Amino acid sequence: MKLLISHLTLLALALGASAAPLRVFIRGGIKTHGPNAHEHERFLNDWKPLLTQRGISTDGAKDWPTAQQLQATDVLVMYAQDGGNATAEQKANLAEFTQRGGGIVVIHTAVVSDDPAWWKSVIGGAWIPKQTKWKEGPMDLSYVRNQDPSIQHPITLKAVDFHLDDEIYYDLDLSPDIRVLATSVPPKAQTSQPQMWTYEKDRYRAFVCIPGHLYGTFEKPFYRAILLRGIAWAAQRPSLDEFCTPEELTSLSKPEEKSN
Repeated sequence: MKLLISHLTLLALALGASAAPLRVFIRGGIKTHGPNAHEHERFLNDWKPLLTQRGISTDGAKDWPTAQQLQATDVLVMYAQDGGNATAEQKANLAEFTQRGGGIVVIHTAVVSDDPAWWKSVIGGAWIPKQTKWKEGPMDLSYVRNQDPSIQHPITLKAVDFHLDDEIYYDLDLSPDIRVLATSVPPKAQTSQPQMWTYEKDRYRAFVCIPGHLYGTFEKPFYRAILLRGIAWAAQRPSLDEFCTPEELTSLSKPEEKSN
């Protein structure tokens, strides 16, 4: 009888854990560019209710979360100018967060840090001053395909390449351990360079997405689907489509129709 009660208790705990809402903290920031570009505070204000509507428990601020806030967070979503700039205390808080399996999603300029070696060790890549370059304007993004569809990365599953007015970064300092999900070809270059990747280390996952310069990018269903899948993947959720709408999932295979 005691064994049966023990098994029932474990089952109840497991069911309770699976039903627990995902907890996301959005690290936003101040606006730094012209109209509709680097709208970090707008993203924070818009995506807090958007994620809440999708069943996610969401908090956020225009700075790093405190240690107490990180304790109540499963995934840290970062969209801020030089988002990787951190104090020694903030680095220590983040290390404790990742050691327990907390996930990280980094968007656009949050790949920049005043300590690029440290930031690369956390998210798998970083902007290097006087080395990394950028190009604003029309861009073509190509998803990395595997010859075996059964091992296609779940974040980009069924997604097709798209054309977008945004920005690419290139000549980043990247770890050989990243898994590249999407690339774009820089100006006057023959080879493509990573624009989306995942990075797994110890017990945690990081997803990095360079597109996100213009705010209109966040309003495109196919982009939102990738970002929401990235959040679910970083959280190690069993279904990456959990927070996506049918329209967003359909748009993954028809981005041209959805990006006008």
